[in-house]
Amino acid sequence: MKKTYLKNGFTLVELLMGMSLTLLISGIIYLMQSTGTSTVNKGATKLLLTSEVRNKMEYIVADLRNAKQILEIQPDYLKVQTYKYSIDKQEPGEDALVVVEYEVERAENRHILWRSENRENPSKLLTFEKIGEEIFKPYYEQFDENSPAGWVYLPYDMVSNDSGQRTRISFIKILLSFKQGKEQANLATSVTLKPAQSRIRQPNWKLRK
Repeated sequence: MKKTYLKNGFTLVELLMGMSLTLLISGIIYLMQSTGTSTVNKGATKLLLTSEVRNKMEYIVADLRNAKQILEIQPDYLKVQTYKYSIDKQEPGEDALVVVEYEVERAENRHILWRSENRENPSKLLTFEKIGEEIFKPYYEQFDENSPAGWVYLPYDMVSNDSGQRTRISFIKILLSFKQGKEQANLATSVTLKPAQSRIRQPNWKLRK
């Protein structure tokens, strides 16, 4: 039986094998490109989301840095009396005190973190499919003669809401966890409450994936 050759010198079988290999290699390259693009897009989306949360968390940190007193605090609710700074008023007095509230509104497929001053003009800080419930974790100072520092930090009991403990709150951990589509992440920081005249620089941000 004679082999059938095409004009270019290849047999029909060789040509079919070459086409099959070409398709296979093309498929592998496409799959690699598609996976790489998906990974890049996923990373970029998470970066944008965490960047937005980081910027909005600065509002909470600033209000706590300048706080005069904590009026009420729950895992996802904060009411604080704080000094409001401005360019024209670098050293604000008691007339610059405002009451700021942070509260999470939870619907079935949408959670909103609101911020308001003196219960007026509430603004949306964040909107996601889900915002974690454990946002604020406050600690108060307690005298302890056995401690080398003379005092210790104890978790504030938000159930009993003891006013004596609340006035001694001087350290708050903040955790903003969120979910949007397939993306989810946590951003955490902590704030040491000091009078407005003796503010200190806060710790670096911590990103948890």
